[in-house]
Amino acid sequence: MNARFLTLTLGGLAALALVSSDLHAQDGMAMKDGMAMKSCCSPQGPQKKSAPVAASQTKAAQKVTITVANGTYSPASITVKVGKPVELTFLKGKNIGCGDTVVFPDLKITKELKATKTVIAFTPKKAGKLAFTCSMGMYEGSVTVK
Repeated sequence: MNARFLTLTLGGLAALALVSSDLHAQDGMAMKDGMAMKSCCSPQGPQKKSAPVAASQTKAAQKVTITVANGTYSPASITVKVGKPVELTFLKGKNIGCGDTVVFPDLKITKELKATKTVIAFTPKKAGKLAFTCSMGMYEGSVTVK
């Protein structure tokens, strides 16, 4: 790789940027204004919309397992029933970048994903849509409450 380094000074803080014309999409790199930028998301581009998945119902809760990998949540769209406890289990896959943290803004929940699994539990009080994202808002998912 033919790379040049550029030091930028902004407000007294120095930053080192990698500038190259030899980077390719398979490297997980994106070019912006001649600067190579590592994307936390998949080099394959924006995530595709998947069909909503209904939570499976047990005596204790409505449950769904979500895999975080390559810039996406799978499934990214979930349907649950209002007033019944929900357990969302997040599993870390490969190439998760900023997806190692999941944020539910409306529920005021932010959790860093553990190496094995992370369970987020809540009981939806009203019908509507609850968004969830990675820490940078690049991975997107939703829970539709009916």
